[in-house]
Amino acid sequence: MTKFFSIAIKDVKTWVRDPAALGILLAMPAVLILILGSAFGGLSGDAAGGGIQVAIVNLDAGSSAEAASSASGASSVLGDEVTAALAENEQLAGLLNISEATDPEAVRADVERGDLPAALIIPEDFSARVNAGESVELEVLRDPGAELSSGIFETVVRAVATEFSRISVVARTAGAAAAQAEGVTPELIGGIVNQAVAGATVDEAAAPIAIEMTEFEEPDAQGEGSLDFFAVSMTSMFLLFASMFGAFSFITEKRELTMSRLLTTPTPGSAFVGGKMLGIFILGILQFGVLYAYTRGVMGVNWGDSVLGTWMMATGEVVAVTGLAVLIAAIAKTERAAGAVGSVLVQIMALIGGVFFPLSILPEWLQPIRYLSVIGWALDGFQAVQYNGAGAGDLIINFAAMIGMAALFFGIGVWRLGADQ
Repeated sequence: MTKFFSIAIKDVKTWVRDPAALGILLAMPAVLILILGSAFGGLSGDAAGGGIQVAIVNLDAGSSAEAASSASGASSVLGDEVTAALAENEQLAGLLNISEATDPEAVRADVERGDLPAALIIPEDFSARVNAGESVELEVLRDPGAELSSGIFETVVRAVATEFSRISVVARTAGAAAAQAEGVTPELIGGIVNQAVAGATVDEAAAPIAIEMTEFEEPDAQGEGSLDFFAVSMTSMFLLFASMFGAFSFITEKRELTMSRLLTTPTPGSAFVGGKMLGIFILGILQFGVLYAYTRGVMGVNWGDSVLGTWMMATGEVVAVTGLAVLIAAIAKTERAAGAVGSVLVQIMALIGGVFFPLSILPEWLQPIRYLSVIGWALDGFQAVQYNGAGAGDLIINFAAMIGMAALFFGIGVWRLGADQ
């Protein structure tokens, strides 16, 4: 038993003293989390209400068709209808956190400083130009540092603008036909256009908006921020890199005949293999502990309320990593081959496990592919704690699946190692 722990501690000390190993296991994920979180920053905003924080400045002064349109009870200020289509749509409530402002220059300055990812300015002559059949522009301000958030807002605004244009064209066509009738004035035609647009926009614009926001509905409904997402996903991926270092150790010991010499002593083979696997397990737990403390304590990442559930998922993944190390060592004959095989396995598991993008954007029939990956089970559990308030009792299936994968990897690896003897 003493040799069992001695082998494990010796391996951990070797890895900890290796700058290259520390760079891959700790420095690289920390830097990637920071870069990716910043690059896609503002996905869900920092506002208390949740969603992307944006502003609308409605300068629309209405039109001369006010009397004709107001007779039906519809607003003559079409800028109000654009604002309502964005601010009062229940389907957008979890995606956009809209504030209404009156000073366009102040809002422009906020976007330039990065205080707002995006804003919309509705011009003063918006209603008048729509009723006259003239082209008019809605100005969307975008912060280049929040490309994803501002892009989402621009897409939603374009959907609303498209619907306004469609209704306006239909209404003006009908107005042009009515102009042939006696007593129909241009002002009355303008009122017909205004009434049609104002009366139909809020309800009819909801359909294209709903379609445009579908891709982002699941992450934002859960309050998922880009920094939170990448912190958890990158940590999950880099935990698997410990398997490569474990495989390196197995292969190096075998190549240098250290294992053969050790096995000539009273040390049983099970103690040697068990000690190597314990070393990998300790390395993985230490790696997760450092990244967890760094992202949560320094970067303010939301890992969820259940610390036990989070560590349960980490433990399950690290156990799977130990089994994967044995499998890689069995497949690869040299350290270089182990690095190549390990990298390919890690990248494939990361891709299908949902590390680089939310799997909700895939077709529903393809989304279960995540469960072919250790990362898929781990990330599924981490995010259940992170966004759905899951506890340890809710994660038993995920934990058992990772333990089962560890047993499978270990079994194949031992069989393969035995076949090579």
